Amino acid sequence: MITSDYDLVILNGDILVFEPDVILRSHNIGVRDGIIAEITTQPIRGLTTIDATGKMVLPGFVDFHSHVDGKRFSAECLLRQGATTTIGGERNFDGSVIRKIAEDGFLINHGFYISHSFTLRKATGLEDPYQEASQGEIDSMVQLAAEFLESGAFGIHFGLEFAPGTTTREIVALAEVAKAHDRKIVVHLRKDGPEALDTLAEIFDVVRKTGVAAHILHLSYMVGIEGLMDQALSAIDEAIASGLDITADTGLYDAYPACIGAPILDGDLSYKYGKTKSVRNIVISSGIRAGEPCDEETFALLREKYPNTLITAFVFDENEIAKALVKPYVYVSTNAADGPHYQHIGHPETCGTFPRLLGRYVRKQSLLDLTTAVQKITLLPARRFGIANKGEVALGKDADLVVVDIEKILDQSDYVNIGDPNAPPVGIHQVLVNGQLVLDEGQILPDCNPGRMLLHEKSKKPVA
Repeated sequence: MITSDYDLVILNGDILVFEPDVILRSHNIGVRDGIIAEITTQPIRGLTTIDATGKMVLPGFVDFHSHVDGKRFSAECLLRQGATTTIGGERNFDGSVIRKIAEDGFLINHGFYISHSFTLRKATGLEDPYQEASQGEIDSMVQLAAEFLESGAFGIHFGLEFAPGTTTREIVALAEVAKAHDRKIVVHLRKDGPEALDTLAEIFDVVRKTGVAAHILHLSYMVGIEGLMDQALSAIDEAIASGLDITADTGLYDAYPACIGAPILDGDLSYKYGKTKSVRNIVISSGIRAGEPCDEETFALLREKYPNTLITAFVFDENEIAKALVKPYVYVSTNAADGPHYQHIGHPETCGTFPRLLGRYVRKQSLLDLTTAVQKITLLPARRFGIANKGEVALGKDADLVVVDIEKILDQSDYVNIGDPNAPPVGIHQVLVNGQLVLDEGQILPDCNPGRMLLHEKSKKPVA
């Protein structure tokens, strides 16, 4: 007997649900008005039907740290790897982009942090990232941050390695604003390599002093060196045990992207990453010389004349990633579209992170079970950052859904000197955003903008 009519139905899929954690074998999902309206073994029908026989239905992946910032091609790459929600703003907070998403929609759901290091500092006249802020400038940043948080920003992002002039006093003042608005501070540490341990301690002191909750970004790119990851994780373990509210994340790659002129590449690379590391471990990843390795002369020239050139620094150890992944407080983020990003240019994380997690670390290596891995890219970040109605397959939740072949899902993207950084993964068959089919068997459907401008669940007024 046919029981209901829906806008869309997914039939015969194995559905991963949380609370309790279980796989509902051969179940049907009915979607109405963008919401999951029914989960059943009974026959149902809809205007659009997806046959998920032999496949798994997962919540849409929540990419809580990207640099998409309204760029369509970058969003397409995320969509192809199963991401239905992203949060940006770490480098750029463009009001015209935000208004356009709010008014016209977007390919995927999109929210924003307010960036201390790139937005607040510049808004108060601090163009030089090495300059310390005066008390008056800090006061102005505090006022602006409060306005952005009241308008729905998901937290305050600190890119401390990109703004070396930032003082601890500055961080504390803004952390107090985040605490007052029940938001997180999201922190790219002041230093990577061995000095990261000191900057971890700095953030712990800020959390201890203000009571704010903090999230530490991309451990693989900060402490992904043998011995150093163990020390960093031990320090975080101790901080959490002492009562501090700390989470972290890691990417799944050992080579990080950056613009060659960024302060992150200041100084002696061998001091940060080990005696065998130098500019020759850097590959040019955008422009006419993309794919070529650096030498001292090229490195100096590009930093001076073409500072926005994307590079990839092969300086960390992939084996260290697994140590971070097994920690319950460590999620997975993509860092997608950091630096120049377009066809055949970029970093493989933008297309490959989530399929890499499920294909390599779950299926091939059995490092994590499926439920634990999926929660790290759905439910846990959605709850941590206040993204309402996302992150799980449950009645009444937004129908952000991914239909995957869990036995085949795998990343195919690679570094620009090896392959195509924007090659789509295999094993992802359909993606729904707010109940609308957007990706079907590798094809992005035309004229689709079902994604919404997202605001923190405790925001008081919409973004202007």
